[in-house]
Amino acid sequence: MKQTSLLFLLTSLICDRTNQASLTVSPSSSQMFEDEFVSLSCEEDDSSAGWTVWRNTSGSTRTQCRPVGNWGKPAGSSCNISTISKLDSGVYWCESREGATSNTINITVTGKMRQWS
Repeated sequence: MKQTSLLFLLTSLICDRTNQASLTVSPSSSQMFEDEFVSLSCEEDDSSAGWTVWRNTSGSTRTQCRPVGNWGKPAGSSCNISTISKLDSGVYWCESREGATSNTINITVTGKMRQWS
């Protein structure tokens, strides 16, 4: 019985490791300015896992990147936000079809960047 449990635990750990992603953001900052272009990418070990970008904001809980949700445009395992706004402040992560999740990134959007002349 103990050997079976140990084998199951090891198999679970190995399977979990082979199906991971890391969320990266460009520009590489957790502080964004309004109207900036932002790209969120799921850097994945297994492209067949179907990784997508999700978020929680103060206005909505657990929404997926998609044009219908009006917050991003999916591009493979990435999500592009053409003009980020304060309403986009929140926690972002990648999730696979199987339910595995990546690291989270907390993004804060502040006022517009000043243009110096």
